[in-house]
Amino acid sequence: MANLEVKTYMSTLQLAIIVITTCIGAQIMLAPRALIDQVGQGSWISIIMGGGIFYIAVCLMLKLGKGYPDETLVEYTPRLLGRMGGSIVILWFNLLFFLQIIEIFSGVGKIITFHMFDRTPPEVVILALLMVCTYCALQDWGTILRVQQIMFFLAYSMLTIVWMTSVLNFQPENLLPLWPVDMKKIINGAFSIWPVYSGYECVLLLLPLVYRQASFAQLAKTIGGAFGCLTLFFLVIIIIIIGVLSVDNAKSVPYPALIVIRSVELPGTFIERLENYLLLAWIPIVFDTLAVMMFFMGQVCMRHYHYVDHRPWLLMLVPMIYVGSILLLDNQQIYDLVSKLTLWAGLGFSFAVVPLLLICSWWQKGKGVTSSG
Repeated sequence: MANLEVKTYMSTLQLAIIVITTCIGAQIMLAPRALIDQVGQGSWISIIMGGGIFYIAVCLMLKLGKGYPDETLVEYTPRLLGRMGGSIVILWFNLLFFLQIIEIFSGVGKIITFHMFDRTPPEVVILALLMVCTYCALQDWGTILRVQQIMFFLAYSMLTIVWMTSVLNFQPENLLPLWPVDMKKIINGAFSIWPVYSGYECVLLLLPLVYRQASFAQLAKTIGGAFGCLTLFFLVIIIIIIGVLSVDNAKSVPYPALIVIRSVELPGTFIERLENYLLLAWIPIVFDTLAVMMFFMGQVCMRHYHYVDHRPWLLMLVPMIYVGSILLLDNQQIYDLVSKLTLWAGLGFSFAVVPLLLICSWWQKGKGVTSSG
């Protein structure tokens, strides 16, 4: 088995932490406005439905991966679909990470420039963040896993504490009506929030590292807990945004989460401009997500082309990531087009490619049993 370098094994809990840190990234700032604009008062229902839908998707991936406990998606896909079909799926898998990465870099560059360094070009902000993320992604998996675990407890705690101060401005009447009439919008919204939950695809790379004695039921239970935490986290964000700003105001600003925090005043304290504290807690979370996604891209290339090190591939991908991020900065039409492409590619991979791989796997194993009989 080609292990992910130094770290040979990890627990199911560590896998759940990686899923959480990969999923919770820039989207907590970038996604709420689009969801509220599309669904309105029913956004919170879409969040809950989306959590259930994408948990089903990750369970399908766990089922697929457990059939090949010593291999990642890169190794067994060519055997299931042939060399050409396998290469297409592997390219599709890596493209998902690439498109998400350039979207995140572009969005983060705009936010940091506008709210923190208004005289600094976003290209410089993107370049600085890319250098830091690249340095982390060049490390072995054991180092990256430790960084993810440390950030999980530090950055998320700080982010939660700062965010919960917005409850001071919460107005429950803004949530009414709690149950909107248009369920079609809510269902469409549940699928359109795939970028919020995206990143769970990493289980197809990490399952060989999970202790072999972990059963499918144990994995499903642990990842279910991770998705429960993700759903609760996003649910609180959406409810507070609507409760503080109302639907009409939230969908009229590009980053409603920052507007929510900006309006908070802590009486009797010297603390002001809480949005800066929120950004200071959010940037390490974004760093976590980007670094691990870049590492995954390098690993996929390394395994597919039978190299022994992911670093040369990662360094080759860095200029492509930077150029792609810059192209999305000044052209909103291209950004919207890439966002739609990423959404459909993600949904297609989860609900078309993975079921197809499962069917092929069951068919090949059933054929093998028949032949041996």
